[in-house]
Amino acid sequence: MPAGNAVRKERPATRASAGRAQAPSRGKGSAAAGRGSRGRLQPAGGKPASSPRAGAKAKAKAKASRAELSYFIMLPTLALLLIGLVMVFSAGSVMGMGQGAGGYKYFYMQFGWAVIGFGLMAFFTRFDYHKLGKLSLAGVLLSLGLLGMVLAIGTEIGGARRWIAVGPLTLQPTELAKVTLVVFTAYVLAVKGKKTRKLSHLLFPVGLFLAADVVLMMLQPDMGSTLVLCFCIMLLFGVADTKPGHLLALGGGGAALALVFAFSASYRRARLFSFINPWKSPRGAGYQVIQSYIALGSGRVRGLGLGMSRQKFLYLPNAHTDFIFAIIGEELGLIGTLVVVVLIGLLAVGGMRVARRAPDDMGRFLAIGLTALIVIQAIVNMGGVTGLLPITGVPLPFVSAGGSSLVVCMASIGILVNISRQCRA
Repeated sequence: MPAGNAVRKERPATRASAGRAQAPSRGKGSAAAGRGSRGRLQPAGGKPASSPRAGAKAKAKAKASRAELSYFIMLPTLALLLIGLVMVFSAGSVMGMGQGAGGYKYFYMQFGWAVIGFGLMAFFTRFDYHKLGKLSLAGVLLSLGLLGMVLAIGTEIGGARRWIAVGPLTLQPTELAKVTLVVFTAYVLAVKGKKTRKLSHLLFPVGLFLAADVVLMMLQPDMGSTLVLCFCIMLLFGVADTKPGHLLALGGGGAALALVFAFSASYRRARLFSFINPWKSPRGAGYQVIQSYIALGSGRVRGLGLGMSRQKFLYLPNAHTDFIFAIIGEELGLIGTLVVVVLIGLLAVGGMRVARRAPDDMGRFLAIGLTALIVIQAIVNMGGVTGLLPITGVPLPFVSAGGSSLVVCMASIGILVNISRQCRA
């Protein structure tokens, strides 16, 4: 028994000594396994531990990715702006000389608006878009007030009262109304979230302000801006996971009201359908479309040459504004028009990339809305010039002469760049 007790007492000691003997080997094994090829320690999982150099590389990569997004937006914008300045000088020179103001009149005006636009764009690239959402209600109310002023004291040009004269300048409040309502809608949809699946949360307050804008715009009348704005807001509703039934009801109701308004006056009805067969009224509603066809056809593939347009000699009305795309086709040919289309397409792709990588819903909705606002306007303008859509008087963004449109579009680009600077890597 004593011997057996001695054996039992020795066994724990043996296990303890064995454990002590194995402990160093385990420690050495883990240390060896934890060392990489260069002797740096690694976690047990085998992945390299984060280091200041790796963190700096990740930050640099994220910064480069955001910069790429910004360039994808800025470069097409600058190219379109440059084309616009050149073509406004070419297309507007005849009009300026006819007014006794010289051939540089419209170029100088457009260049001045471009400088103002650059200032606003630079400001909004630094102004946090989240703060912009909180200020958007004030912008919507201001634009409604200006739209009301247009009906009371506005300047009438070409049978439409859309401008407010401020000294030698004319401002078009519809441009401000469109962008402020898009910003406000993006903010409301982001704040309400899933509540927007209820129709009441769509109708108030966004639907209420949209209806007010539509009524005031149609009284000018400005059907083109009305359609562009409605399309943008409906697109945002769709992106916000609105019920399909609600979208159909709102879209169907809006389309019905637009048709009623279009058929309520004979001149509107004639202009709306003139693009289908402009030769039915070659000196009336179809005149502009036919002259646009002549300009585009004359340019063929390579164009007549910069400054060599014949249609700008008062054959084509509004050659430097609504129909500048036709002058591009005449002077620069099919190649020039395709360049403009590609630049608009690149801008659309850049805006959608910003929306996809936006840090939050507010940024996503805002990027989609502002991109759509620019791209839809371009489609409506080019569609009207080529006879694929009715003529609505919507300018070609960054290209057509017009200060209000240019300044608002450049401010929108500044907001997109601000969102891109906060995007996920």
